[in-house]
Order: sequence, then C-alpha cells, then structure tokens
Amino acid sequence: MGPPRPALLALLALPALLLLLAGARAEEEMLENVSPVCPKDATRFKHLRKYTYNYEAESSSGVPGTADSRSATRINCKVELEVPQLCSFILKTSQCTLKEVYGFNPDGKALLKKTKNSEEFAAAMSRYELKLAITEGKQVFLYPEKDEPTYILNIKRGIISALLVPPETEEAKQVLFLDTVYGNCSTHFTIKTRKGNVATEISTERDLGQCDRFKPIRTGISPLALIKGMTRPLSTLISSSQSCQYTLDAKRKHVAEAICKEQHLFLPFSYKNKYGMVAQVTQTLKLEDTPKINSRFFGEGTKKMGLAFESTKSTSPPKEAEAVLKTLQELKKLTISEQNIQRANLFNKLVTELRGLSDEAVTSLLPQLIEVSSPITLQALVQCGQPQCSTHILQWLKRVHANPLLIDVVTYLVALIPEPSAQQLREIFNMARDQRSRATLYALSHAVNNYHKTNPTGTQELLDIANYLMEQIQDDCTGDEDYTYLILRVIGNMGQTVEQLTPELKSSILKCIQSTKPSLMIQKAAIQALRKMEPKDKDQEVLLQTFLDDASPGDKRLAAYLMLMRSPSQADINKIVQLLPWEQNEQVKNFVASHIANILNSEELDIQDLKKLVKEALKESQLPTVMDFRKFSRNYQLYKSVSLPSLDPASAKIEGNLIFDPNNYLPKESMLKTTLTAFGFASADLIEIGLEGKGFEPTLEALFGKQGFFPDSVNKALYWVNGQVPDGVSKVLVDHFGYTKDDKREQDMVNGMMLSIEKLIKDLKSKEVPEARAYLRILGEELGFARLHDLQLLGKLLLMDRPDSLTIPAAQARKDACTFFRDGGLP
Repeated sequence: MGPPRPALLALLALPALLLLLAGARAEEEMLENVSPVCPKDATRFKHLRKYTYNYEAESSSGVPGTADSRSATRINCKVELEVPQLCSFILKTSQCTLKEVYGFNPDGKALLKKTKNSEEFAAAMSRYELKLAITEGKQVFLYPEKDEPTYILNIKRGIISALLVPPETEEAKQVLFLDTVYGNCSTHFTIKTRKGNVATEISTERDLGQCDRFKPIRTGISPLALIKGMTRPLSTLISSSQSCQYTLDAKRKHVAEAICKEQHLFLPFSYKNKYGMVAQVTQTLKLEDTPKINSRFFGEGTKKMGLAFESTKSTSPPKEAEAVLKTLQELKKLTISEQNIQRANLFNKLVTELRGLSDEAVTSLLPQLIEVSSPITLQALVQCGQPQCSTHILQWLKRVHANPLLIDVVTYLVALIPEPSAQQLREIFNMARDQRSRATLYALSHAVNNYHKTNPTGTQELLDIANYLMEQIQDDCTGDEDYTYLILRVIGNMGQTVEQLTPELKSSILKCIQSTKPSLMIQKAAIQALRKMEPKDKDQEVLLQTFLDDASPGDKRLAAYLMLMRSPSQADINKIVQLLPWEQNEQVKNFVASHIANILNSEELDIQDLKKLVKEALKESQLPTVMDFRKFSRNYQLYKSVSLPSLDPASAKIEGNLIFDPNNYLPKESMLKTTLTAFGFASADLIEIGLEGKGFEPTLEALFGKQGFFPDSVNKALYWVNGQVPDGVSKVLVDHFGYTKDDKREQDMVNGMMLSIEKLIKDLKSKEVPEARAYLRILGEELGFARLHDLQLLGKLLLMDRPDSLTIPAAQARKDACTFFRDGGLP
C-alpha cells in the first residue's frame, strides 16, 4: 500500500491532538477550581509559569554623612518562583554572592568585595528549594526542608515577603492587614498609576512596630538581678518602618519590579526623630523572564511554618563555654589573692557570658561550674534571668535537696520573669507539685498568667496544670483544709486562664460553694475563686441562691452578693431589692443597703450601667435605713470623676468593706481597694488589701490589757529612761496604763524585753488562738496571704539567740522558720 501520505498522517493525528488539547484545557480548568480557598484573583502569579528575578539586598548601618563609620553587606542572587498550582509556589535561589564593605571612595560610595564565606553562603542558599502556599489569599505557609538553616530560611522569607503584592481594588487607597516577615501588619496600600482599569504602580507603607510578631530583642532579667541588661523593649527606643514600590505588568498583572526599604532609627541618638544612628535594609527584585513550565507537582511536606522571621540563637561554640568556666575560675581565685576590687567586673562578665549560652551549653557546662564554686554559680544563675539559667537553677536546687526556704524564694522570683518559656513553666509546676507550699503555688499562678499572655492557645503544660488544680478540689473541697484553701486562692489568681482550658473546673468550684460539708472558710474561698472568671447565667444563679439562703452564715452570703454584683441582671437586682426589707440578718441588711446606696451616689464611670439597673429596681421599693457604722456591717466608697479636654473622662474610687461579727461587734472582715478608670479603658483595681478572722478578743487582751505586752513594755521604758521623759508625756503614759514608776522592774533592758516577749507568747498559747488571714493584691494579682499564727513563729525567731533558758534550740528554730515561710509566711 506504500507509505501513508502526509495528509493522511495529519488526519490520523488530529483526534489525538484534539484529545491532548482538551485534556490539557480540562486539567487547567480543574486546577483553577481545585482549591476553593484560593480564588483566581488571590495571587498575581499564574500557575504553570516560572518567574525569574535578579535579586539584590543591601543592609547598612551607621550615621548618614559619616562614611567611615558605616558598615554594609550586600547579597545578589538569581531567584526563580515556579507556580505548579494555583496559590502554590516553589522558590529556588542560585548564583548567590555575599559582599561586604572594605572602604569608601571620595564620593562616599561603599566599595565592596566578596566575603571569605561567599561560596559557602551560595551553596547554602541553593541547596534546598522552598515550597509555600497562600490560603484564602491571605495567610502564607512555608514547607521548608528539614535541614534548612534558620538564617537561610529567613533570607528566603524576606524575598517572598517582598514579592507578595495583594490584588488591587477599585479604591485608590485602603488599609490592609497582610502577612509579612514581621507577622500580620497593618499596611497602607496606595495605587499610584493605572493603565485603564489595571494598576501599574503600587506603593505600601507600614509601621513595623504595629506588626503582631515584631519582637525587638531584649535581655531577660531576673527580678533579683543587680546586673541589668536591656530590660526596656527596643520597640520603645527604635522607630521601624518599611515602604515598598511596585511596578506591575499591565497585561499579566505580575510584579515586574519591587523595591522595598526598611529603616530602623535609634531614637535616643537621633535628631528630631529623623536623623542619627540608623540601620537600613533595601531589597530589589527585577523580572528577567516568565517561561512556561509543565510540572504540576506540589508536595507540601511534613514541616509547616509561618512567614514571620524566626530568632536565630547563639549555638554557643565551645570557646564561649570555655570562657565562662575561665571567668568563674578567675573569680574564685580573687578571694585567695585578696584582689576583691576586681570582683564586681568579673562577676558582671560571668553573668553576661551565661546569658549568651544556649540551653545545651548550660546543661553540659553546669557540672563543671558547680565543681569550681557552687555558691558563685548559684548567684550567677539567679542574676542571669534567661530561660536556660532559671530552668537549671530550679532543677539543681531540687537535685541537691536545698533548704525549702531557699527553694520557695527562688521559685517565686523566677516566676515573676515576663514571657516564661514552656520549659520554665514546666519546672515551676513540678516544684509547686513537690513542695505544695504557698510560695511555689502562688509562683505557679504568676507563671501561668505570664505564659498565657504570649501563648493564648492551650498548650500541654497549661492543660496539665489546670487538670492538677481540678484534682485538688474534688469531693466538694473536703480534703485537707489549709491546702484546699490555698488551692482555691491560687485558682482565683489565674481564673480566666484555667477557665478557658478546663471549663469543668468552674463546675467543681460551684459544687464547693453549694456544699455545706467544707468549712465556712473554704466555702468563702470557693466564692472568691470566681473573681477572674467570666460570669455565666448558671454561676449567677448559684450566687443568688447562696445570698438568699437564710440558713447560711452572713459573711458567706455577703461574699456571694459581692461576686454576684460584678455583672447582675435586672432580675437579680429586683429580687435583692424586694427581699431586702424583710431580711432578718441585720448585718447582711445593713451592708447591702449601704452598698446599693453607694452605687446610686457613685460617679464612677464603669458602673453607670449598674446604676441604671438599681434605679429601675427601686422604682417600687425603698432601701432600709443604714444603721450605726460602729456596730453594723457597711460598704464605704469615695470617688472622684474628672473630665479632661480632648480625652476620655477619668475616675478614681477608694472602696472599703467592714463586716462585723453579730455576737461581739468586732469586725471579722475588712477590705480596702483602689480602682482607676481612665483613657477609655475598663476600670483597673490598683491595689487591694483584705483581712478576715475571728476570736480576736483573747489576743487583744494579751496585747493591750492591763497586764498585756504593750502596757508592760511602756512601764519598763519609763523606768529605764530614769526620768528623761518629759513630765507631761510621762504623766499621760502612766495615767493611761495605770502603772507608777515606783514599780520594781528589771534593770537589764534586753532581758526585761525578752521576758515580756516570752510572757506574750505564753499568753497567746494559753488563749484561744484567733483565726485570721490577710492578703494583698496589686493590679488584680494576689501576691500572697499571711496568717496570724505566723506571729508565733516570728516570736520564736526573736528568741533564737537567747543565752539562757528562754533560748529555743537552733535546730527547732530553723525548722520553725522553714515552716513559717513554706506554709505560713508571705511568699
């Protein structure tokens, strides 16, 4: 038949060609529609294309106009951005060079030469490609290779950030929130020129200090540190801004040229906040080619990261660790050589070097440091303040079974360091769980609050802590009374955090409030544990029923009332006002009446809505008359409101509560709180001091009665001064206490006073010991509480060095001291 003719070949090939074209078109349409979270107009780069750019980045620092003091580094690379799928990209960098300044020409222009590690840098930049994707046209996710160095990945992040330009809208100017290397940033987006309906020139401006991941470097500091680093964030000292200019292809809308400039101005050394010490970064990308590609494969990989820069920490080479050890050895030798004048400088150097080490370096170096000098090492770790230091100091104290008092103090202070790491939080939690002391548990609450500010989502550490606290108050808070009380106070200190992590915890607290099995002290502590939690309808119902329960003690009902009034409904206030005239407990009636009256008279800005609810409830009711403040519980308020020109009004309030014992008319609870509302913010409790207790009469008699400690001490003082006190003063004191100077008293002032102290302690032991607790809160954070029982232990400490029979054995005194600070004293 002979070979087929060309026309026949063409005819035979036509169906196959049409099939291939149709398949390609169908696949292209499928790719365009495969990702509904990435609209077609979400990116300026078309899929099945490769965009090749010439990239240049220059970083310089110094003072403009002083060429000799400037330094600069320049990077040049070939950048390829492949788009195998819509909103999915592969970034490749090659042919990179790294240059640095070696001088300046007469015109002040920098002269550059290749650095010694330029080839190494080029190899690192080209070794791996970087995959990235844009979800919903906004958030950028990276999928780097496992072994990609962080500093190389950060450079590639900068390239990506400079290339990603959002599609324009009809508005010429708008404010957008965009993903950048500094996190999500508020960006002023401006279209400068258009060709028809297509933008060809665009500019963006952003204040980097407003970006959510812009975290200027600062040195962490221990609250004990005498050697301070940079405790003030650099965001307050540096003005940082970025501006970008884009030239776009009028037909295809992709980026033809991008120029991004960053400026970081050091404000303390600047003139008019414009000129002075400045660091600048300039990135330039120029398009060279846009060839088509056939590859449609995009594998995300297992490692997923954001676009924001990662911090690159020191790897702590061996020489740095050796320097720390050498400094410590020199510091120890000073005592022998009696050259103590150099001690301060060397210790400063030691602390600074410790702050620069990585966690791994501190771990490996610590045994050697302890062997050289454990006391100096302990002091340096406390001064350090970095996570790697504070974590190891807690582990070390536990390992050597240090004095519980020392452990408590160090743990409490470590917990005050802002922005703790997950490892620090875990170590504090372990210490609190082992010690179960007041200081360590309050420390845990402070650490949880600080950690949750920078980690708002629940982490495993936070969940473990919340679950542990919930376990401690199970069985309706009927466990060990002192420990349960402490746990409830600690929960109250971090209520908002633990409520979000474990909502079941609030249900357990409500059961403790409703139960009559635990003591009154525990029931009131459970009510107070709700103080930072969000009030829900169920919570308010429990509090209302507790207040309305006539069988409950008055102080528990008032605690529930005060918690209820944080956010009451109209129905709640109506019920309180209607039943108040028929209230049988005069202490409750008088306190609530005075509190509501103060709300009606208040000018405080933050309670105006509450004031309206109270007025509405009183339309058909009347408040009972407030009775004698010397015998009945009462709420006190002093307030002042000020209007400031062009600013929101401000108000301040001082509030106090006095709750009396109906049996003897001595106050059993008191509270004083200062609140400030200013500049449009919600009201803030600046400081709050509270005291509660019962059974004070025997103690007051031992202290101030006719034969009490203070009258006896005054009488001794009158005898010891031998007539040196003016007659008028002497007469008042003698008349007041009922003694005469003719009474025979001890001649030895010290022995006489110690005998008086011993008598006081014996009297207190023989009397009914009163129950009393005092707490202190600053800005809503409870720092701790103390019990009246602690005074007895302090009294024992005063008698530690007595040479006679009054002396308490030293071992017992030390044991009592540890007990005081661990279980009784303020943290």
